[in-house]
Amino acid sequence: MGVFTAAMTVGSATAEAVDLPGSFSGATPCTVALDPGHNGVATNTFDPVTGVLMADYPNGQEDADALEIARAVRDRVEAAGFGAVLLKDAIDDNVSYRDRVDRAAAGDAVMGVSIHTTPGADGSAVYPQRVGGFRTGEGADGQRTTVTFGDVATAAESQRFSTMMAGARSVAELRGVPVTDLSFDGREGLWGGNLPVISLIADTPWVYNEFGSVTGGGAHGISTAEKARYGDGLSAGILAGLTASPRCAVAGSVGSL
Repeated sequence: MGVFTAAMTVGSATAEAVDLPGSFSGATPCTVALDPGHNGVATNTFDPVTGVLMADYPNGQEDADALEIARAVRDRVEAAGFGAVLLKDAIDDNVSYRDRVDRAAAGDAVMGVSIHTTPGADGSAVYPQRVGGFRTGEGADGQRTTVTFGDVATAAESQRFSTMMAGARSVAELRGVPVTDLSFDGREGLWGGNLPVISLIADTPWVYNEFGSVTGGGAHGISTAEKARYGDGLSAGILAGLTASPRCAVAGSVGSL
């Protein structure tokens, strides 16, 4: 069989396919979109814009922890004079990655911030968008598909925000939190690659966070003290980013931290 290649650019992502053998409104001028990790039900659908597989699933206690932290961060951001929208309102909400990035865009968010936890202290990290970041796997049509991030300006803002976030989280967590890349290769049910799907398809600068827990993390949950440190770092990083953003016409006060 011959090999057929097709490519198209939609928004910030380029989708390349190769044959396999055989609403939010009323946002303030300076708003962050908060994305509590994981979905209320297991999903395995394809993004209608880029074609990337949007696989997501419930992950035990992580879902409740992420939503609790997101709500606390929202309250701090709003108390400082900025806007915040939650991209998921309840643990059992069924909200796809496309739904989430569309809500962030509809709210005119300056940045999106994903909140996740994972086992192991060395799991704490911040993952920015990068030009050339990608996911690859079998598309809805059975063809091998690669979706690549290509928005230079959005990636630059994501990396700037991520650096601020990593610095703030390092102080709050009393450990170094790096800005780095993430590998999805070899993970069952997921496309391979190095960029979270939500970051890949977002036109908003995105900052994807993992908090590594010594005693739990992920489905096992994190402690009250860990949630407090994580929330402190996220809040400080977001406020630093919003205050420094040229899109924020009126800077809020960071005195509420």
